[in-house]
Amino acid sequence: MSGKFRISVGTIIALLTLSNSALADNCESILSKLYAERHLTLDRQTGGKQTTHFRDGRYMTLSLSCATGLPNVAISWDGPTPDQQFYDLVGRAGSLVSTRSAADIMKYSKQCRARALNDSGEIATVEQRGVAIECQAFVRDGGGTMIYIFSK
Repeated sequence: MSGKFRISVGTIIALLTLSNSALADNCESILSKLYAERHLTLDRQTGGKQTTHFRDGRYMTLSLSCATGLPNVAISWDGPTPDQQFYDLVGRAGSLVSTRSAADIMKYSKQCRARALNDSGEIATVEQRGVAIECQAFVRDGGGTMIYIFSK
C-alpha cells in the first residue's frame, strides 16, 4: 500500500469518528433541552441513549432517535384532535432537529395531519427546505396522530 492510501484511510476514519462525536454531542444538547421541557417526563431510554422516550400527560408521547444519521423526533397524540399544547411541543421539538423555526414546524405538521386525514391510507408527508415531516392521523377507534420530524 502506498502512503497516500494510508493517509486517505486514516482521514476517513478520523472524519467518521468526528461525525459520530458531533452526532452524540448534538443528541446530548437536544436531550438537555427536552429534559428542560416542564411537562415532559422521562419514560425510558435505550442503552447508549440511542432512543429516548418521554411522556407528557395522558395523551402525548415524544421519542428522540439518535441511532443513525441525523437525530429525529416522533410525537404522538392519543385521541381524536390534538390540542395547541401538542402542536407547541411539535414545534419546539422539531426545531431542535431541523433548521426550521417552531412556527414553521407547527404549520407544516398541521398541513401533514390534514392531508393524512384525507388520505385513504391515513399517511402523508410534507417536505420543505431543511425538514421532512411524515405523519399518520385517523379518527377511527378514538383517533390518533403521529408526527415524525426529520432534518434534510
